[in-house]
Amino acid sequence: MTRSSPYVNWLKHFEARRGLSLDAPYDRPLAERQGREALARSLARFELGESGDGERIRALAAATGDTTYAHAIELFVEEERQHAAWLKTLRERFDGERLETHWSDSAFVVLRHLGGLRREICVLLTAELIALTYYGVLPLAYEDPVLHAACDRILLDERGHVAFHRATLSHEFARMPAPARSAAVLTWRAFVAATAKVVAWDHRHVLALAGMSRTEFERDVRNRARRLAHAVRSPILVGLGEVADEPV
Repeated sequence: MTRSSPYVNWLKHFEARRGLSLDAPYDRPLAERQGREALARSLARFELGESGDGERIRALAAATGDTTYAHAIELFVEEERQHAAWLKTLRERFDGERLETHWSDSAFVVLRHLGGLRREICVLLTAELIALTYYGVLPLAYEDPVLHAACDRILLDERGHVAFHRATLSHEFARMPAPARSAAVLTWRAFVAATAKVVAWDHRHVLALAGMSRTEFERDVRNRARRLAHAVRSPILVGLGEVADEPV
């Protein structure tokens, strides 16, 4: 471990959470309600999105020369894979079929490969912000204790991921001239808004079950992006802060 790295505490954060199991009442049968098939399809899409091997971000992290950051990224990817495993359990619980590919996931992969670390983090943060809204809404769509437990745990992890990537992005933006930084932030916010619109349409049936309109979903994601963009513009110590205080 590189003791001079500002990511030492972040590495400790991920190490402390590594391998924590999901405390959920798996033995309870799923109650048959309206919307089971819509939930299954929606879960399958998010499972696919969480299932990547993280090869690109791991390579970019290694290229920074900061072995502590690289190790933290490895554990971040491992945590995302754990989410995929929980989503697989949920998808099977709802009798859904596994997706091998989906156009939205393919589009994200292409975008992430168009630039360096900053672009990669921006795309990851877009997915994380959408996840915060999605997993907050999902329990409202179907009353199931396993679904609720998984969403609560994933939300907690995702807040940590946003804080982690925000620290890195703030550090990256601090190296840019102010006009370029402002342009980059505005471009990212536009990308978040466009992505939220696509996701809201793609998961519209689940949103309807939860009593949330597509417009409300998009607005919630945009508001998270606006608050995060304001925070990212300001230099921040990369070290671990209070995750609950993150402005998302």
